Amino acid sequence: MSKISNVSIPANRFKAMLQMIPRAPDSISTERLQEKLSASGFEVDLRTVQRNLKDLVESGEFGLASEKKGRESARWQYLADAPITIFPSLDDHTALAFRLADAFLQSLMPPETVRALRPFVEEAGRHLSKRRQAAAGKWQDKIHVFPQGMRKRAPGIKPEVREAVYRALLEERPLHLLHLSRGKQKASEFVISPLGLVIRDYLIYLYGLTKEKKQVLSFALNRTLRAEILEDEVFEKPAAGFSLAEHEHLVSMPIKGSPRLDLKLRIGSNSAYSLRECPLATRQVLIDDPENPGGSILSAEVPNTVELRQWIRSLGPNAEVLEPSFLRQEMAEEVAILARRYACLTTPVA
Repeated sequence: MSKISNVSIPANRFKAMLQMIPRAPDSISTERLQEKLSASGFEVDLRTVQRNLKDLVESGEFGLASEKKGRESARWQYLADAPITIFPSLDDHTALAFRLADAFLQSLMPPETVRALRPFVEEAGRHLSKRRQAAAGKWQDKIHVFPQGMRKRAPGIKPEVREAVYRALLEERPLHLLHLSRGKQKASEFVISPLGLVIRDYLIYLYGLTKEKKQVLSFALNRTLRAEILEDEVFEKPAAGFSLAEHEHLVSMPIKGSPRLDLKLRIGSNSAYSLRECPLATRQVLIDDPENPGGSILSAEVPNTVELRQWIRSLGPNAEVLEPSFLRQEMAEEVAILARRYACLTTPVA
């Protein structure tokens, strides 16, 4: 018989208590837990809460632990590797969704962030393993994600920085940052009201409204050396209608001049096929190329950024910029430089 059967706690309070206890390294005191229970409508005295917690720890069923230093009251936490207990239990599709998310996010997010999902992913794995003899149990062996392009390793983020930033965002608290900007040798200090997180190419950026100039800036978390929550500062909200999506330029590399351009590009058949599956822009047009049988002419309004030029270069000889003329000139100059570097080969290499 499970030891938990000997623990006498009303079901609704039992569930609430389990949900209020944090995972290590965080912890919660008995007094604070009683306050949270009271705020949730559970009238229970401190001694009862303490007795219930002690019984849960001794049952060994949920990976709960307690710690006590000197005369301080006991603090309670789930062990770092404690299994996730989900009510209701996972169904097959939800378990598969966790496994798919884990496979997909491996190439998008820093390892520390992915690790935060591990207890849920492992619980999903245990659920599917129990179904091993059924078709559903074999699903986790039938999924894999191959990232596009060259695989890169995400840079590390200091755990204390990540925790401070996430807490500040959740509680809308101002932050004091020590941040090393790209290309700089010396870190700078900022006081910001954090607005949100943006993920781009393996990097996580924090968007924040600066206290001094009231500017929205982006801060790469991997280059943030220190982040401290300012308890006494006032959180400043952005202007009405603010949207993270409308501030992509803060994490891209724009080119001087117009922020967007009308691109006209001659491309080969493989590139055209790919762009029909995954369009470059909401409004793009692909027509047959009369001068290149099997090829196409792409027309689309796109951001005028360094990333656009990197994408065009990645197509190599399968792309030719037709318009705008300034971008065609840029590409022509780069090709000329490459030709000189490669000793201007006049015949293709077999």
